[in-house]
Amino acid sequence: MKIETVGAVLLLAGTVAFAQDAERGKLYGAWQAQEQGSDAGVWTIQEQGSGLRLTNSQGDRKISEIVCDLGKECEVKDAGKKVKITMYFNGPKLVIMETRGEEVLKRRFGIAATGDVLELENIPISPSGKTETIRFTRAAATTAVK
Repeated sequence: MKIETVGAVLLLAGTVAFAQDAERGKLYGAWQAQEQGSDAGVWTIQEQGSGLRLTNSQGDRKISEIVCDLGKECEVKDAGKKVKITMYFNGPKLVIMETRGEEVLKRRFGIAATGDVLELENIPISPSGKTETIRFTRAAATTAVK
């Protein structure tokens, strides 16, 4: 392979990685459910070291907080129950696999084509079930629970 070809491939790979990082970065922040009265509340997504911190809250009440390194299995408490979590990126989408006993739920967080809406897909794996998509808009900084 010629040096020019290798250089072009490396440049392209770097450009793709930069573009994915930029798309992933759009996920970070606080997101308020679009539907009034939705029990989805507010999701806050933040970088933390080599992983992420995700917080789900309703009003002043924190429903769950997940802190986990990407690609590693973590044990966390969600609504007072132990849950095994694995987080990773699939392209620009953040994927979270949650195992609660025999139940397995896949969550996918991604930015909609319009760029100003976060879509959260809840995909029941075991037992199987219907996929639910919830849409969120950016929340004011004071909406997120710390």
